[in-house]
Amino acid sequence: MNTLTLLFRFLRQRLTATLLTVCSVALGVALTASILTLRTESERAFSQKDTGFEVIVGAKGSPLQLVLNTMYHIGTPVGNIPRADAEKLQRDKRVKTAIPMVFGDNVGGFKVVGTTEEFFTTFEYRKNTRLAMQSGTVFHKNYEAVLGAEAAQILGLKQGDSISVQHGIDVGEAGAHEHGKMPVVGVLAPSGTALDKGVYMTMYTVWDTHYHEYMEQQEAAEHALQQQEAQQQTSQPQGKKSDKDEHDHEGHHHEGHDHEEHTHEGHDHEEHTHEIPPEFSTITALVVKLKSPVFYDSFVRSVNDGTSAQAALPIREISGLFAIVGNVNGVLLGVSYMVIIVAAMAFLAALYNSLNERRREIAILRSLGAHRRTILTLILAEAGFISIAGYCLGIIVARCAFFIGKNTLAHSIGTRLDGTWFYAFDVWIGTGVFALSLVVALLPAWQAYRTDVARNLVSAS
Repeated sequence: MNTLTLLFRFLRQRLTATLLTVCSVALGVALTASILTLRTESERAFSQKDTGFEVIVGAKGSPLQLVLNTMYHIGTPVGNIPRADAEKLQRDKRVKTAIPMVFGDNVGGFKVVGTTEEFFTTFEYRKNTRLAMQSGTVFHKNYEAVLGAEAAQILGLKQGDSISVQHGIDVGEAGAHEHGKMPVVGVLAPSGTALDKGVYMTMYTVWDTHYHEYMEQQEAAEHALQQQEAQQQTSQPQGKKSDKDEHDHEGHHHEGHDHEEHTHEGHDHEEHTHEIPPEFSTITALVVKLKSPVFYDSFVRSVNDGTSAQAALPIREISGLFAIVGNVNGVLLGVSYMVIIVAAMAFLAALYNSLNERRREIAILRSLGAHRRTILTLILAEAGFISIAGYCLGIIVARCAFFIGKNTLAHSIGTRLDGTWFYAFDVWIGTGVFALSLVVALLPAWQAYRTDVARNLVSAS
């Protein structure tokens, strides 16, 4: 009877204990592999060195928040900068392109981005890669929308459908106000970035919807004031109103009527426009591409020295983010390593228990001519087999969990996670688990190696 046959008989005799030990090893391996996979894929996704977001200019505040909000649609905008300041930066001799973006509304939870046609024709979200249309065209006038691929898929919209814009960053936000319908004129092809989550329209459209809402609020406030004045007048002694009161009341009436006409005209989806006050025509972010990398430091310094805006380098900010997140990853990895060690200790206890049950079997094998090295090999082979089985099961669980949940995760973090079935760190995990199992098994294997044949046969009888 060869060693391999004996090994499988040993494992089959203690099938339940063997399966539990395999599962405990698999749990530790799955946790470790999952953490390392997420860290590797997130670093790859967030640290794209060929991204078209070279410099992002926005309001003063957190540069990391500015980068995450502009590139990945995570969080809320830092604020806005005056349109005049943005246009001045666009004319800077060091700037090759500066694409403006205006945030603040949503369609079914997907962020509305007010921008220009240059965003589709000039902007390269990766080196030498521009946005492409899956269907339809880009917007050519106000109150037309272009949907990102993911936004169109999840919202179930296509070219020719209509959308309603809601005020606020999040769907269902308090005070949200739906504006009129506008047509979807195109859908972007998938890019694998957060750009797939956007709803794009002209900046004027975003400005006008905000201005329209403001004017509606002003009209409501004036109407409430008129009602209050009317109640005060009815509470006074009845008498003939003065000519001045009648004139004022008539003036209020005509003024409110004119205002109502203005706001409805402003909301008309025809191509006519009206002047938007400067406080409503502001820019959330400028995506800047410089003519040469030598201008980075001088451009960033000149913007940051001003009072209204800041310039952030996405690569630098994301690197700083992962320096912070790395500490969390270290803690999680430590937890997963502890799970593996606990599994190893359980494995050691299981081997000791099985050794006590197998003393008579080992003694019989020895009496039949089995060499001590054969017994030693059997125990170590059992440990190695369990570790390999647990490792393989753990890797399969980790990869399946990643591929099942990667779309949901990508939607949350704003960028696509590709993933693969094999990573370089898988070799180190497997080597470490296998080596640990052999180390744990050495002591019971040595005891089996030194088994006294005569005494165990006599005690067993």
